[in-house]
Amino acid sequence: MTANRAPSKEVARLRLYIVSILIDIAVLGLGFLLANILVLHSLWGEPGKPHGIIMFAMIAPVYALIAIHGGVYGIRMIGNRQASAVKAIWSLAQAVMLMLIIVYLGKVAEQLSRLTFVVGLVIAASGLYVARLLIERIGIALLGEVPHITVLLVDGVDVETPPTAWRIDAAAIGVDPAQRGAAMAERLAHGVGGAERVVVACPPERIEDWRVALTALSAKGEILVPEMRRFAPTKVSAFDDHPTIVVAGGPLLFRDRIVKRMLDLVIGVPALLLLSPVLIGAAIGIKLSGPGPVFFRQQRLGKDARPFTIFKFRTMHAGKTDHAAAKLTERDDPRVTRVGAFLRKTSIDELPQLLNVLKGDMSIVGPRPHAPAAKAADSLYWEVDERYWARHCIKPGMTGLAQVRGHRGPTDRHEDLINRLQSDLEYVTNWSIWRDLRIIVATLGVLAHDNAF
Repeated sequence: MTANRAPSKEVARLRLYIVSILIDIAVLGLGFLLANILVLHSLWGEPGKPHGIIMFAMIAPVYALIAIHGGVYGIRMIGNRQASAVKAIWSLAQAVMLMLIIVYLGKVAEQLSRLTFVVGLVIAASGLYVARLLIERIGIALLGEVPHITVLLVDGVDVETPPTAWRIDAAAIGVDPAQRGAAMAERLAHGVGGAERVVVACPPERIEDWRVALTALSAKGEILVPEMRRFAPTKVSAFDDHPTIVVAGGPLLFRDRIVKRMLDLVIGVPALLLLSPVLIGAAIGIKLSGPGPVFFRQQRLGKDARPFTIFKFRTMHAGKTDHAAAKLTERDDPRVTRVGAFLRKTSIDELPQLLNVLKGDMSIVGPRPHAPAAKAADSLYWEVDERYWARHCIKPGMTGLAQVRGHRGPTDRHEDLINRLQSDLEYVTNWSIWRDLRIIVATLGVLAHDNAF
């Protein structure tokens, strides 16, 4: 299959995820309703006994969370119904065990209809198995007969394209990996669309350039090396029977991205509401400090090195605002207003980025987004260390591991950037939702910092 540009299937995958969860929850509900009818001869149960609906209400939310974390959903379940069913039933078993512990500790076991519970559980487990057929059909309808999201990126070599991949010519989308700049990274991300896996076929002398370029993507990046066929036992991965070297591995699985997005919304929405008096007070202070807009908008590099507009409170005099970030802020910078200095010192100037989180451009936790023109000493960030692009394989954050470790302020030396980069790469490599929560808590202790100016 060939095309000029692979279509993004991120929305289709999200729909499949949501529909799959809803189908499973509906199956659980129907299972316990049928148990009510079969055992108690009533849809609503009998007075004085928690009926199947109550049992369902206790189990369903826990099951959904365990199933998402356990990898029950996603395109990998299509064509693999057996494994998906086993994971779903195991998730149900864990949810049931947790419910039984709560029932025991709450001393309400005597009020339960045990037979209703057992019958409902058997019907629900059987329904989850059968539901895999329906979910698979929906998945194929949304994603196509072969729901592999793979792009073959060809750079000056002749290679056969299997039917499971989209073929893209690097020159046709204007991508030259030797040009290691923000514009090139943006064109690459735009060209491969929402691919989960990007396989590059290129001449040997271009491998190093592509190795660096692929690290900026959130997708798994591989380089096709046909010569390695004779070393097949040692291959890291394979593409259409050809061994490949895996040089970039998008750190978050699809379910991880969903969990991380849920955390962003669960924290971001209440934070925006609770902090609204602070936001309003800051806005009033900025307007009273002199003419100019309340918000400062600037282009920053986001996930896949795509540019987005970041929101901050304006802290500089309107005529001295540096939208290109050509000159970083210094201590006692004359461009900064009195109100702005306070906002920077307390990190209140960063709070409007909650809007970026709700829009999906940013996450609560992640590497801090940089402007394309930002420099360490006299060098652009990506000129200091070629690993710089690897930090863009995940959404940027309002706070991050580097910030809680004290790496803030200007980058007057190359070491200032490298210290932050080390923390960013450590975060990307070892991401977990629990680490995000620890970073959020740790951020509360570094909101005011000596290097925040």
